[in-house]
Amino acid sequence: MRVLNTLSFLLILSVCLTGAASGQEEEAAAPILEIPTLEKAIDPDVYLLGPYDQLLVSLVGPESRTFTLFVLPEGDVFVPGMGSISADGISLSEFRQRLAEKVNKYFKNISIYCYLKIPRTFRVFVTGEVKRPGAVSVSAFNRASDAINLAGGTNDRASSRLIRLEREGEVILIDLVRFLTLGDYRYNPLLKSGDRIHVPPGGMHASIYGLFWKRGHFEIVPGETVSDLIELGGGFKQEAVRDSVLLSRSIGNNIVRTITVEADRYDSLELHDLDEMSTFNVLKANRRVFIFGATERSGRFFLAPDEGLTELLVRAGRFEQYADLDNVTLERRDGTIIDVDVRDYLTPADHAEFPLEDGDVLHVPAIHKNVAVGGEVQTPGQFPYSSDLTVAHYVGLAGGPSESGSIDRIVIYAPDGSVRTANGRSYPNRGDVIIVKRSKSKIFGEFFGGLIRLGTVVISILVLTN
Repeated sequence: MRVLNTLSFLLILSVCLTGAASGQEEEAAAPILEIPTLEKAIDPDVYLLGPYDQLLVSLVGPESRTFTLFVLPEGDVFVPGMGSISADGISLSEFRQRLAEKVNKYFKNISIYCYLKIPRTFRVFVTGEVKRPGAVSVSAFNRASDAINLAGGTNDRASSRLIRLEREGEVILIDLVRFLTLGDYRYNPLLKSGDRIHVPPGGMHASIYGLFWKRGHFEIVPGETVSDLIELGGGFKQEAVRDSVLLSRSIGNNIVRTITVEADRYDSLELHDLDEMSTFNVLKANRRVFIFGATERSGRFFLAPDEGLTELLVRAGRFEQYADLDNVTLERRDGTIIDVDVRDYLTPADHAEFPLEDGDVLHVPAIHKNVAVGGEVQTPGQFPYSSDLTVAHYVGLAGGPSESGSIDRIVIYAPDGSVRTANGRSYPNRGDVIIVKRSKSKIFGEFFGGLIRLGTVVISILVLTN
């Protein structure tokens, strides 16, 4: 193998590259490639070369020169005076080593340096739930999220966690929620030539409330657990109880069940669609009670240490105008029903406080102010209750019985679900529903008329068939 001296090599390379470089410089001057915004300096051990990458080559010797070379469409870099070097799919560091080995075969006393000047651009296809599906131009520095943004971004139906990146027969799952939440680049990889991205419709969702750093609705993927949802919510705030959470779950037929999930089940309890998770407040321990009925504020209340009924009633606000304070009850978790005279606990007093237990439910019923009238009446409706009005009076307020109704055939439905028969002289109670039934003579007349019509039809059939 003939070894040339340094001056001869530089002369040959200078002549060859002058023409090539001038053409390349003119091509490079054209606005074909746009320099991308980098996240950080590239790692030559990680960056893989591909067609149309531009390389800056510097030769240092008796006569130093700097040139721009391209990775050609077939994946080779042609170096005048030395031939081609395969570059497709190898790292920049490996290409530098191959270039140095190539030079050392022919020339001595030459130092050669090689850098990435401008990265290549290529097309990837973005399909599915994006605003402008199709091909987009990206560079080797772009990530999956960049391609999705270039396709107009996702629409309202899109999933952000089940995105598929197809690459040379392999499927890589893209999870932009975890990328944005955790900053993990594994969930948002760099793109390569030939990639295809598909954004499917969204799947299941769960909600986070309470003492988490991020609250709201989150898309969840099959197999995720309570622990994953806590992570998506940014973790617990300082004042949150960490050893348990509340999980509300729909179990069908419009029934929602709320359970306490202990910390040892965070990693094993899988999430369902529409789950809702909230926290306890460490300042209010784990005790909670519920208030339902005629109060300004109702629902779930967390109890502070030693908090009793007096303080709870203050937090619940005023009673509604028609609250029935004579029939307030407290239901314990074991099913025990306690009658409570809340008037004794509306203001602090010397008597002992009424103690509350975890899971207590306070029911404050409303006094029904109307009586409803329906059935066989002229104008069914609701009418103000008065203790001196009889059933006949209320039927009269409803326009009286209809042509087929009877004041002597009355059924009254009470608010507690009980049913009793009555007549015009009976007295209804608050909230009762009075139903006027059809008279027996009307029922008998219609039944007898029906028999006559049926007999006529039968006789007609017999005559026609004979």
